[in-house]
Amino acid sequence: MSKKMRVEGTDHLYRTPEGAIVNTNRDAYDAYIRKREYSRSKNQTLASLTLQLEIAKSEIEELKSLIKQIIHK
Repeated sequence: MSKKMRVEGTDHLYRTPEGAIVNTNRDAYDAYIRKREYSRSKNQTLASLTLQLEIAKSEIEELKSLIKQIIHK
């Protein structure tokens, strides 16, 4: 296991021998994951609603067309 050096002025940031900064704050990581999943879920919901709206618009246009055909007969 490589030795990590604590980043000065922080409690949860460490520098690896390769120079990478590692965050060991599990609560912050868990909060990030929850936020990311919420954002993904929100985007999927928005995409689904957009698709449903486009389908509804198409069906309304089809109904309008059929009503116009019936009226002109």
